[in-house]
Amino acid sequence: MDLSTSAEAKTAAGCPFHQAAGYSPQFREPIFGELAALRRECPVFLDEASGQWIVTRYEDIVAIFQDRERISSANASDPLDPLPSDVYRIMREGHFKAEPILANCDTDKHTRVREVLTRLMNPRAFQKLEPDIRRLVGEALDRLEGREEVDLMADFCYELPARVLFVLMGIPDADMQAVKAWSSAFAGLSFSPAPPAEQVECARQMVDYWHYCEALVERRQREPGDDFTSQLLALRNGDDAVISMNEVKTAVYTLLFGGHETTTNQLANAFHALLTNRSAWESICADPALIPGAIEEAFRFAGAVVNFRRRTKTAITLGDVTIPANADILVSFASANRDEAVFPDPDRFDPKRANARRHLTLGNGAHFCLGAPLARLEMKVALEEFVRRFPGVRLKPGTEMDYASSLVFRVPVAVPVTLRGEAAGIV
Repeated sequence: MDLSTSAEAKTAAGCPFHQAAGYSPQFREPIFGELAALRRECPVFLDEASGQWIVTRYEDIVAIFQDRERISSANASDPLDPLPSDVYRIMREGHFKAEPILANCDTDKHTRVREVLTRLMNPRAFQKLEPDIRRLVGEALDRLEGREEVDLMADFCYELPARVLFVLMGIPDADMQAVKAWSSAFAGLSFSPAPPAEQVECARQMVDYWHYCEALVERRQREPGDDFTSQLLALRNGDDAVISMNEVKTAVYTLLFGGHETTTNQLANAFHALLTNRSAWESICADPALIPGAIEEAFRFAGAVVNFRRRTKTAITLGDVTIPANADILVSFASANRDEAVFPDPDRFDPKRANARRHLTLGNGAHFCLGAPLARLEMKVALEEFVRRFPGVRLKPGTEMDYASSLVFRVPVAVPVTLRGEAAGIV
């Protein structure tokens, strides 16, 4: 793959912008057919409506994520459209001080902070949470007993990952609703289109969220416990060269959102994919050892992260298209994860797919998701316990999936099911 900076390269004559007329990066089910056509006919193009360069092929996206010299992640969390001036005023007056440290940082600071966080966020550390995860999953399933119909999003997936994260970070369950509301404000301000009045309200909530994280860190500084925040402060040991106090607060602020919101959506998407492809659901009921592979296929087939953003530092060439310097790029994970050059028969959900783990939903390269092992563990435990308790679960007849409007996430509004349907072939 050539990611050159040749000034001689020209925009591909065979890919006029009008070929992508009608394209919108907001997630909706028909997007997969549109993306397949774009991969064939116009794999890299300028979306004039948004000003983003859209990249659709797997190998091009991997090349972008691997190139930290010419590609920046500084815009990863930026809103697509300019925000009202009142948003910045509210944040300034509210002393909102979150700073780039992870997804939207590609300096030496990112390397330093990530190395510190990895000492606490790794498979061995997360594995210690499995008993708590099984307890929390069991309690969530207990709340479903005796009900004929439930919404898996609202009644099972919505709170579970947050409750796991609360155990990790030492946060009381009483704060659940506030944290989930703040997380919605975070997503609404950065990743979803919203009217100005709604953006202003999101800004107020973001200030409240920041103050909550500040208070949590300061409380753990006075009264340390056996939780992530306390352990991070212990690693800091008063040394800004390791990680500063504001970086600690920003890490809590960032992880408290990213550590559960995406997993909530991914778990709901996995349920929908498995239940829509009934033979796949019945296969994991008959043999739970297939669950880890089914999870990876759900990440690929119905990934909760559909797009991500990058910016060029210099002009780059992808195939025969040149993207200029200082240009915003939208990489389509939804497209890459169904690229037929990598995943044969990509529109088929196959829980035994040999290379499903090559999906890009969790990122790639230096910014690969820190919480990936925890997300995988949560989903594994959730599905293991669910198939044991409710193997006959089925999508409610006539269900048509609706998704929240989002540039970055695939967010099911609801996953309505009947819990005691016939479990064909399951004893």
